[in-house]
Amino acid sequence: MKTRTKSAAKAATESTDSKKSVAPKVQLGPDSDNPPKLFILPKDISNEARFISLINPRYSTQNRYFVCPEKGFHELTRVAAPKTTPRSWLLASDDDSNPPRAEAVEDERNDDSSRGYISRNADLFIVTPIDSLFIVLPALVPLPTAKTSEPLKRLFLSGEDYFEKLTSSSPHLARFLRIRSLRKRLERRMAVVCDMVEAGDEIMFRLSEEKLLNVLLQKARSMVEKGLIPSMEEKLVKRTLELPLLSIKRGEVSSQEGVSEEDIVLADSTPESQDTQTTILSIDTAVTSFSGVSTAATSFSEDATVAQDAKVAPPTIDTPEGIEDLLRLRTAFSFICSKYLAPHVTGILKAALASPGSAVNFAPLETHLAHIAKLRQEAFASRSLGDFSRKRAFDEDEEGGETRAEKKQKKEEEEKRKKAGESRGIKNLKKANISGMKKMSDFFKKK
Repeated sequence: MKTRTKSAAKAATESTDSKKSVAPKVQLGPDSDNPPKLFILPKDISNEARFISLINPRYSTQNRYFVCPEKGFHELTRVAAPKTTPRSWLLASDDDSNPPRAEAVEDERNDDSSRGYISRNADLFIVTPIDSLFIVLPALVPLPTAKTSEPLKRLFLSGEDYFEKLTSSSPHLARFLRIRSLRKRLERRMAVVCDMVEAGDEIMFRLSEEKLLNVLLQKARSMVEKGLIPSMEEKLVKRTLELPLLSIKRGEVSSQEGVSEEDIVLADSTPESQDTQTTILSIDTAVTSFSGVSTAATSFSEDATVAQDAKVAPPTIDTPEGIEDLLRLRTAFSFICSKYLAPHVTGILKAALASPGSAVNFAPLETHLAHIAKLRQEAFASRSLGDFSRKRAFDEDEEGGETRAEKKQKKEEEEKRKKAGESRGIKNLKKANISGMKKMSDFFKKK
Protein backbone atom coordinates (compact mmCIF):
# COMPACT_ATOMS: atom_id res chain seq x y z
CA MET A 1 0.00 0.00 0.00
CA LYS A 2 2.84 2.38 0.77
CA THR A 3 4.44 1.73 -2.62
CA ARG A 4 1.18 2.43 -4.42
CA THR A 5 0.68 5.64 -2.45
CA LYS A 6 4.12 6.92 -3.38
CA SER A 7 3.63 6.14 -7.07
CA ALA A 8 0.25 7.87 -7.13
CA ALA A 9 1.69 10.95 -5.47
CA LYS A 10 4.57 10.96 -7.93
CA ALA A 11 2.18 10.71 -10.91
CA ALA A 12 0.08 13.58 -9.57
CA THR A 13 3.22 15.72 -9.23
CA GLU A 14 4.32 14.94 -12.80
CA SER A 15 0.85 15.81 -14.21
CA THR A 16 0.92 19.13 -12.34
CA ASP A 17 4.38 19.93 -13.76
CA SER A 18 3.26 19.06 -17.30
CA LYS A 19 0.25 21.38 -16.99
CA LYS A 20 2.50 24.20 -15.88
CA SER A 21 4.83 23.69 -18.85
CA VAL A 22 1.98 23.49 -21.38
CA ALA A 23 0.24 26.64 -20.14
CA PRO A 24 1.20 29.75 -22.22
CA LYS A 25 3.49 32.23 -20.55
CA VAL A 26 1.61 35.27 -21.94
CA GLN A 27 -2.17 35.36 -21.90
CA LEU A 28 -3.68 37.24 -24.88
CA GLY A 29 -6.48 39.62 -24.09
CA PRO A 30 -9.95 39.48 -25.67
CA ASP A 31 -10.62 40.88 -29.14
CA SER A 32 -11.34 44.58 -29.23
CA ASP A 33 -14.61 45.87 -30.62
CA ASN A 34 -12.80 48.86 -32.13
CA PRO A 35 -9.32 47.63 -33.12
CA PRO A 36 -6.65 50.20 -34.03
CA LYS A 37 -5.84 50.91 -37.68
CA LEU A 38 -2.63 51.91 -39.41
CA PHE A 39 -2.61 55.19 -41.40
CA ILE A 40 0.04 56.94 -43.48
CA LEU A 41 -0.48 60.69 -43.03
CA PRO A 42 1.07 63.57 -44.99
CA LYS A 43 3.99 65.52 -43.54
CA ASP A 44 3.71 68.80 -41.66
CA ILE A 45 0.00 68.55 -40.89
CA SER A 46 -1.71 70.93 -38.54
CA ASN A 47 -2.51 70.03 -34.95
CA GLU A 48 -6.16 70.79 -35.74
CA ALA A 49 -6.35 68.14 -38.48
CA ARG A 50 -9.05 65.54 -37.83
CA PHE A 51 -10.84 62.54 -39.33
CA ILE A 52 -14.45 63.50 -40.01
CA SER A 53 -17.50 62.05 -41.78
CA LEU A 54 -18.55 63.71 -45.04
CA ILE A 55 -21.00 62.91 -47.80
CA ASN A 56 -19.40 60.84 -50.55
CA PRO A 57 -19.92 62.80 -53.80
CA ARG A 58 -20.46 59.60 -55.78
CA TYR A 59 -22.76 57.49 -53.59
CA SER A 60 -24.24 60.14 -51.25
CA THR A 61 -23.25 58.10 -48.18
CA GLN A 62 -21.25 59.02 -45.09
CA ASN A 63 -17.53 58.28 -45.56
CA ARG A 64 -14.42 59.07 -43.55
CA TYR A 65 -12.15 61.90 -44.77
CA PHE A 66 -9.08 63.60 -43.35
CA VAL A 67 -9.31 67.40 -43.13
CA CYS A 68 -6.37 69.69 -42.42
CA PRO A 69 -6.87 73.49 -42.27
CA GLU A 70 -3.53 74.02 -44.04
CA LYS A 71 -3.47 71.14 -46.56
CA GLY A 72 -7.19 70.80 -47.30
CA PHE A 73 -9.25 67.65 -47.81
CA HIS A 74 -7.89 64.12 -48.12
CA GLU A 75 -9.50 60.78 -48.90
CA LEU A 76 -8.57 57.38 -47.49
CA THR A 77 -7.23 54.72 -49.83
CA ARG A 78 -7.29 51.21 -48.39
CA VAL A 79 -4.51 48.75 -49.27
CA ALA A 80 -5.60 45.25 -48.24
CA ALA A 81 -3.48 42.12 -47.99
CA PRO A 82 -4.44 39.25 -50.34
CA LYS A 83 -6.73 36.65 -48.81
CA THR A 84 -4.54 33.82 -50.07
CA THR A 85 -1.66 34.92 -47.80
CA PRO A 86 -3.06 35.97 -44.41
CA ARG A 87 -1.03 38.63 -42.65
CA SER A 88 -1.27 40.71 -39.47
CA TRP A 89 0.16 43.85 -37.89
CA LEU A 90 2.09 44.03 -34.62
CA LEU A 91 1.58 47.57 -33.32
CA ALA A 92 3.82 48.67 -30.47
CA SER A 93 5.35 51.86 -29.13
CA ASP A 94 8.99 52.58 -29.99
CA ASP A 95 9.57 54.91 -27.01
CA ASP A 96 12.52 53.16 -25.32
CA SER A 97 14.24 56.29 -24.09
CA ASN A 98 13.00 55.82 -20.49
CA PRO A 99 13.36 52.24 -19.19
CA PRO A 100 10.37 51.00 -17.18
CA ARG A 101 10.60 50.98 -13.42
CA ALA A 102 10.22 47.83 -11.35
CA GLU A 103 6.86 49.01 -10.01
CA ALA A 104 5.52 49.61 -13.54
CA VAL A 105 6.41 46.15 -14.81
CA GLU A 106 3.66 44.51 -12.77
CA ASP A 107 1.11 47.08 -14.04
CA GLU A 108 2.11 46.43 -17.67
CA ARG A 109 1.50 42.72 -17.22
CA ASN A 110 -2.10 43.48 -16.38
CA ASP A 111 -2.46 46.07 -19.16
CA ASP A 112 -1.65 44.53 -22.57
CA SER A 113 -2.60 47.69 -24.52
CA SER A 114 0.44 49.54 -23.15
CA ARG A 115 2.79 46.85 -24.47
CA GLY A 116 1.37 46.47 -27.98
CA TYR A 117 -1.48 45.18 -30.10
CA ILE A 118 -1.79 42.48 -32.76
CA SER A 119 -4.21 43.33 -35.58
CA ARG A 120 -5.66 40.40 -37.48
CA ASN A 121 -6.21 42.36 -40.71
CA ALA A 122 -3.06 43.73 -42.30
CA ASP A 123 -4.92 46.67 -43.88
CA LEU A 124 -3.10 49.91 -44.58
CA PHE A 125 -4.87 53.25 -45.10
CA ILE A 126 -3.09 55.90 -47.16
CA VAL A 127 -4.27 59.51 -46.85
CA THR A 128 -4.18 61.12 -50.32
CA PRO A 129 -5.30 64.65 -51.37
CA ILE A 130 -8.66 65.16 -53.05
CA ASP A 131 -9.85 68.20 -54.95
CA SER A 132 -12.11 70.37 -52.79
CA LEU A 133 -14.37 70.75 -55.81
CA PHE A 134 -15.70 67.20 -55.35
CA ILE A 135 -16.53 67.96 -51.69
CA VAL A 136 -18.68 70.98 -52.54
CA LEU A 137 -20.17 69.53 -55.74
CA PRO A 138 -23.15 67.79 -54.01
CA ALA A 139 -24.30 71.24 -52.85
CA LEU A 140 -23.81 72.80 -56.29
CA VAL A 141 -25.70 70.00 -58.11
CA PRO A 142 -28.15 68.47 -55.61
CA LEU A 143 -30.02 65.30 -56.39
CA PRO A 144 -33.40 66.18 -57.96
CA THR A 145 -36.30 65.24 -55.71
CA ALA A 146 -39.01 65.17 -58.39
CA LYS A 147 -38.76 63.13 -61.59
CA THR A 148 -39.24 65.66 -64.38
CA SER A 149 -38.10 65.55 -67.99
CA GLU A 150 -37.18 69.24 -67.98
CA PRO A 151 -33.86 70.27 -66.37
CA LEU A 152 -34.11 72.10 -63.07
CA LYS A 153 -33.50 75.84 -63.09
CA ARG A 154 -30.48 76.78 -61.01
CA LEU A 155 -30.41 80.06 -59.14
CA PHE A 156 -27.57 82.27 -58.07
CA LEU A 157 -26.84 81.62 -54.40
CA SER A 158 -24.24 82.93 -52.03
CA GLY A 159 -21.38 80.83 -50.74
CA GLU A 160 -22.99 80.80 -47.31
CA ASP A 161 -26.12 79.16 -48.77
CA TYR A 162 -24.07 76.37 -50.33
CA PHE A 163 -22.13 75.85 -47.11
CA GLU A 164 -25.39 75.49 -45.19
CA LYS A 165 -26.42 72.71 -47.58
CA LEU A 166 -23.11 70.97 -46.94
CA THR A 167 -23.36 71.22 -43.16
CA SER A 168 -26.94 69.93 -43.18
CA SER A 169 -25.74 66.63 -44.69
CA SER A 170 -22.25 66.68 -43.10
CA PRO A 171 -22.50 68.22 -39.59
CA HIS A 172 -18.82 67.57 -38.82
CA LEU A 173 -17.83 70.09 -41.51
CA ALA A 174 -19.42 73.02 -39.67
CA ARG A 175 -16.48 73.30 -37.26
CA PHE A 176 -13.93 73.51 -40.08
CA LEU A 177 -15.93 76.02 -42.13
CA ARG A 178 -15.25 78.55 -39.37
CA ILE A 179 -11.58 78.42 -40.38
CA ARG A 180 -10.96 81.16 -42.91
CA SER A 181 -8.25 79.35 -44.92
CA LEU A 182 -10.42 76.28 -45.53
CA ARG A 183 -13.43 78.40 -46.40
CA LYS A 184 -11.44 80.40 -48.96
CA ARG A 185 -10.17 77.15 -50.48
CA LEU A 186 -13.73 75.96 -51.14
CA GLU A 187 -14.80 79.33 -52.58
CA ARG A 188 -11.86 79.37 -55.01
CA ARG A 189 -12.82 75.95 -56.35
CA MET A 190 -16.45 77.02 -56.66
CA ALA A 191 -15.39 80.08 -58.70
CA VAL A 192 -13.68 77.80 -61.26
CA VAL A 193 -16.90 75.93 -62.20
CA CYS A 194 -19.55 78.58 -61.51
CA ASP A 195 -20.89 81.74 -63.10
CA MET A 196 -20.58 84.63 -60.64
CA VAL A 197 -22.41 87.91 -60.15
CA GLU A 198 -21.96 90.58 -57.50
CA ALA A 199 -24.93 91.48 -55.34
CA GLY A 200 -23.80 94.36 -53.15
CA ASP A 201 -20.84 93.22 -51.10
CA GLU A 202 -21.57 89.52 -51.67
CA ILE A 203 -20.66 87.23 -54.60
CA MET A 204 -23.33 84.85 -55.91
CA PHE A 205 -22.50 81.49 -57.52
CA ARG A 206 -24.33 79.29 -60.03
CA LEU A 207 -22.92 76.09 -61.53
CA SER A 208 -21.91 76.18 -65.20
CA GLU A 209 -22.04 72.79 -66.89
CA GLU A 210 -19.61 73.93 -69.57
CA LYS A 211 -16.99 75.07 -67.04
CA LEU A 212 -17.36 71.88 -65.00
CA LEU A 213 -16.92 69.79 -68.16
CA ASN A 214 -13.77 71.71 -69.13
CA VAL A 215 -12.27 71.25 -65.65
CA LEU A 216 -12.89 67.49 -65.70
CA LEU A 217 -11.51 67.17 -69.23
CA GLN A 218 -8.39 69.00 -68.09
CA LYS A 219 -8.03 66.51 -65.24
CA ALA A 220 -8.46 63.65 -67.73
CA ARG A 221 -5.77 65.12 -70.04
CA SER A 222 -3.40 65.42 -67.12
CA MET A 223 -4.09 61.80 -66.23
CA VAL A 224 -3.34 60.70 -69.83
CA GLU A 225 -0.13 62.73 -69.99
CA LYS A 226 1.20 61.07 -66.85
CA GLY A 227 0.21 57.68 -68.31
CA LEU A 228 -2.65 55.32 -67.53
CA ILE A 229 -1.95 52.40 -65.25
CA PRO A 230 -0.92 49.24 -67.18
CA SER A 231 -4.16 47.36 -66.49
CA MET A 232 -6.31 50.21 -67.86
CA GLU A 233 -4.02 50.63 -70.89
CA GLU A 234 -4.17 46.91 -71.69
CA LYS A 235 -7.85 46.13 -71.06
CA LEU A 236 -9.58 49.39 -71.97
CA VAL A 237 -7.40 50.73 -74.79
CA LYS A 238 -5.40 48.02 -76.57
CA ARG A 239 -8.00 45.27 -76.41
CA THR A 240 -10.77 47.63 -77.45
CA LEU A 241 -8.89 48.65 -80.61
CA GLU A 242 -7.79 45.13 -81.60
CA LEU A 243 -9.02 44.03 -85.04
CA PRO A 244 -10.03 40.50 -86.08
CA LEU A 245 -7.34 38.79 -88.18
CA LEU A 246 -7.80 37.07 -91.51
CA SER A 247 -7.19 33.32 -91.52
CA ILE A 248 -7.32 30.49 -94.03
CA LYS A 249 -10.14 28.04 -93.60
CA ARG A 250 -9.04 24.43 -93.14
CA GLY A 251 -10.41 22.07 -95.73
CA GLU A 252 -9.45 20.03 -98.70
CA VAL A 253 -6.83 22.00 -100.63
CA SER A 254 -5.36 20.88 -103.94
CA SER A 255 -1.61 20.35 -103.75
CA GLN A 256 -1.15 21.99 -107.12
CA GLU A 257 -3.53 24.92 -106.86
CA GLY A 258 -2.59 25.78 -103.27
CA VAL A 259 -4.93 28.05 -101.37
CA SER A 260 -7.48 30.21 -103.14
CA GLU A 261 -8.89 33.51 -102.02
CA GLU A 262 -12.24 31.88 -101.35
CA ASP A 263 -10.71 29.95 -98.44
CA ILE A 264 -9.86 33.17 -96.59
CA VAL A 265 -12.35 33.93 -93.83
CA LEU A 266 -12.44 36.28 -90.92
CA ALA A 267 -11.66 34.92 -87.48
CA ASP A 268 -11.88 36.76 -84.22
CA SER A 269 -8.46 36.64 -82.58
CA THR A 270 -9.12 38.75 -79.52
CA PRO A 271 -7.66 37.39 -76.26
CA GLU A 272 -11.18 36.78 -74.91
CA SER A 273 -12.16 34.45 -77.78
CA GLN A 274 -9.02 32.83 -79.13
CA ASP A 275 -9.64 29.61 -81.03
CA THR A 276 -6.75 27.24 -81.64
CA GLN A 277 -8.64 25.66 -84.51
CA THR A 278 -8.85 28.93 -86.51
CA THR A 279 -5.40 30.45 -86.93
CA ILE A 280 -3.24 31.71 -89.77
CA LEU A 281 -1.84 29.05 -92.10
CA SER A 282 0.55 29.43 -95.01
CA ILE A 283 0.32 27.72 -98.40
CA ASP A 284 3.23 25.42 -97.56
CA THR A 285 1.53 24.23 -94.38
CA ALA A 286 -1.72 23.53 -96.22
CA VAL A 287 0.05 21.54 -98.95
CA THR A 288 2.16 19.61 -96.45
CA SER A 289 -0.87 18.66 -94.39
CA PHE A 290 -2.65 17.53 -97.58
CA SER A 291 0.28 15.28 -98.62
CA GLY A 292 0.24 13.52 -95.28
CA VAL A 293 3.67 14.50 -94.02
CA SER A 294 2.31 16.35 -91.02
CA THR A 295 -0.58 15.05 -88.96
CA ALA A 296 -3.48 17.00 -87.52
CA ALA A 297 -1.88 17.06 -84.11
CA THR A 298 1.37 18.61 -85.33
CA SER A 299 -0.47 21.14 -87.48
CA PHE A 300 -2.28 22.51 -84.41
CA SER A 301 0.95 22.84 -82.44
CA GLU A 302 2.80 24.55 -85.30
CA ASP A 303 0.16 27.21 -85.96
CA ALA A 304 1.94 29.79 -83.80
CA THR A 305 5.25 29.46 -85.65
CA VAL A 306 3.62 29.22 -89.08
CA ALA A 307 1.65 32.41 -88.44
CA GLN A 308 4.85 34.42 -88.19
CA ASP A 309 6.20 33.25 -91.59
CA ALA A 310 2.85 33.07 -93.40
CA LYS A 311 3.08 33.78 -97.13
CA VAL A 312 -0.57 34.80 -97.32
CA ALA A 313 -0.39 38.07 -95.40
CA PRO A 314 -3.79 39.06 -93.97
CA PRO A 315 -4.87 42.59 -94.88
CA THR A 316 -4.81 44.79 -91.80
CA ILE A 317 -6.61 48.03 -91.07
CA ASP A 318 -4.43 50.57 -89.31
CA THR A 319 -5.95 52.58 -86.49
CA PRO A 320 -6.49 56.17 -87.69
CA GLU A 321 -4.29 58.81 -86.14
CA GLY A 322 -5.65 60.29 -82.94
CA ILE A 323 -8.08 57.45 -82.18
CA GLU A 324 -5.92 55.99 -79.41
CA ASP A 325 -5.55 59.39 -77.75
CA LEU A 326 -9.31 59.94 -77.89
CA LEU A 327 -9.93 56.53 -76.35
CA ARG A 328 -7.43 57.20 -73.55
CA LEU A 329 -9.04 60.58 -72.88
CA ARG A 330 -12.52 59.08 -72.74
CA THR A 331 -11.28 56.25 -70.48
CA ALA A 332 -9.73 58.74 -68.03
CA PHE A 333 -12.85 60.93 -68.11
CA SER A 334 -15.11 57.93 -67.44
CA PHE A 335 -12.89 56.86 -64.55
CA ILE A 336 -13.14 60.30 -62.89
CA CYS A 337 -16.91 60.35 -63.35
CA SER A 338 -17.35 56.83 -61.95
CA LYS A 339 -15.30 57.63 -58.85
CA TYR A 340 -16.18 61.21 -57.86
CA LEU A 341 -19.45 62.23 -59.56
CA ALA A 342 -23.01 61.21 -58.81
CA PRO A 343 -24.90 59.38 -61.59
CA HIS A 344 -27.19 62.33 -62.34
CA VAL A 345 -24.19 64.67 -62.70
CA THR A 346 -22.47 62.16 -64.98
CA GLY A 347 -25.56 62.01 -67.19
CA ILE A 348 -25.61 65.81 -67.52
CA LEU A 349 -21.92 65.94 -68.50
CA LYS A 350 -22.20 63.11 -71.02
CA ALA A 351 -25.12 64.86 -72.69
CA ALA A 352 -23.05 68.07 -72.86
CA LEU A 353 -20.10 66.10 -74.22
CA ALA A 354 -22.23 64.64 -77.04
CA SER A 355 -23.56 68.04 -78.09
CA PRO A 356 -22.20 69.66 -81.29
CA GLY A 357 -20.53 72.51 -79.41
CA SER A 358 -18.52 70.22 -77.11
CA ALA A 359 -14.84 70.92 -76.39
CA VAL A 360 -13.87 67.40 -77.52
CA ASN A 361 -15.35 65.55 -80.49
CA PHE A 362 -15.57 61.81 -79.89
CA ALA A 363 -17.45 61.13 -83.16
CA PRO A 364 -14.38 59.65 -85.00
CA LEU A 365 -13.80 57.30 -82.08
CA GLU A 366 -17.43 56.14 -82.07
CA THR A 367 -17.30 55.56 -85.84
CA HIS A 368 -14.12 53.49 -85.58
CA LEU A 369 -15.45 51.42 -82.66
CA ALA A 370 -18.65 50.72 -84.60
CA HIS A 371 -16.53 49.56 -87.55
CA ILE A 372 -14.55 47.20 -85.30
CA ALA A 373 -17.76 45.81 -83.82
CA LYS A 374 -19.09 45.12 -87.33
CA LEU A 375 -15.87 43.31 -88.32
CA ARG A 376 -16.00 41.15 -85.22
CA GLN A 377 -19.63 40.29 -85.85
CA GLU A 378 -18.84 39.25 -89.44
CA ALA A 379 -15.84 37.25 -88.23
CA PHE A 380 -17.93 35.39 -85.70
CA ALA A 381 -20.66 34.66 -88.27
CA SER A 382 -18.19 33.38 -90.88
CA ARG A 383 -16.39 31.19 -88.36
CA SER A 384 -19.68 29.75 -87.15
CA LEU A 385 -20.69 28.82 -90.73
CA GLY A 386 -17.29 27.32 -91.52
CA ASP A 387 -17.12 25.22 -88.36
CA PHE A 388 -20.75 24.09 -88.35
CA SER A 389 -20.06 20.39 -88.92
CA ARG A 390 -17.21 20.25 -86.43
CA LYS A 391 -19.23 22.19 -83.89
CA ARG A 392 -22.16 19.82 -84.35
CA ALA A 393 -19.95 16.75 -83.91
CA PHE A 394 -18.42 18.29 -80.83
CA ASP A 395 -21.85 19.03 -79.39
CA GLU A 396 -22.98 15.46 -80.08
CA ASP A 397 -19.87 14.05 -78.40
CA GLU A 398 -20.43 16.32 -75.45
CA GLU A 399 -24.08 15.23 -75.15
CA GLY A 400 -23.04 11.58 -75.44
CA GLY A 401 -20.44 12.05 -72.72
CA GLU A 402 -23.03 13.59 -70.42
CA THR A 403 -25.44 10.70 -71.06
CA ARG A 404 -22.77 8.11 -70.33
CA ALA A 405 -21.80 9.89 -67.14
CA GLU A 406 -25.43 9.92 -65.98
CA LYS A 407 -25.84 6.19 -66.69
CA LYS A 408 -22.63 5.37 -64.85
CA GLN A 409 -23.72 7.42 -61.87
CA LYS A 410 -27.13 5.69 -61.76
CA LYS A 411 -25.46 2.27 -61.96
CA GLU A 412 -23.15 3.08 -59.07
CA GLU A 413 -26.07 4.31 -56.97
CA GLU A 414 -28.03 1.09 -57.62
CA GLU A 415 -25.04 -1.03 -56.63
CA LYS A 416 -24.68 0.95 -53.41
CA ARG A 417 -28.37 0.39 -52.58
CA LYS A 418 -28.08 -3.35 -53.18
CA LYS A 419 -24.99 -3.61 -51.03
CA ALA A 420 -26.66 -1.66 -48.26
CA GLY A 421 -29.64 -4.08 -48.23
CA GLU A 422 -27.56 -7.26 -48.08
CA SER A 423 -27.15 -9.12 -44.79
CA ARG A 424 -23.85 -10.15 -43.29
CA GLY A 425 -24.46 -13.81 -44.14
CA ILE A 426 -24.95 -13.10 -47.84
CA LYS A 427 -21.77 -11.04 -47.89
CA ASN A 428 -19.84 -13.94 -46.31
CA LEU A 429 -21.31 -16.40 -48.82
CA LYS A 430 -20.12 -14.23 -51.69
CA LYS A 431 -16.59 -14.50 -50.36
CA ALA A 432 -16.72 -18.33 -50.32
CA ASN A 433 -14.88 -20.30 -53.05
CA ILE A 434 -17.54 -22.05 -55.18
CA SER A 435 -15.32 -23.20 -58.02
CA GLY A 436 -16.15 -26.85 -58.98
CA MET A 437 -19.43 -26.87 -57.06
CA LYS A 438 -22.77 -27.55 -58.69
CA LYS A 439 -25.42 -24.90 -58.78
CA MET A 440 -28.67 -25.36 -56.90
CA SER A 441 -30.66 -25.53 -60.16
CA ASP A 442 -28.76 -28.69 -61.21
CA PHE A 443 -30.56 -30.76 -58.53
CA PHE A 444 -34.01 -29.91 -59.92
CA LYS A 445 -33.36 -30.88 -63.53
CA LYS A 446 -35.07 -33.90 -65.14
CA LYS A 447 -32.99 -37.07 -65.26
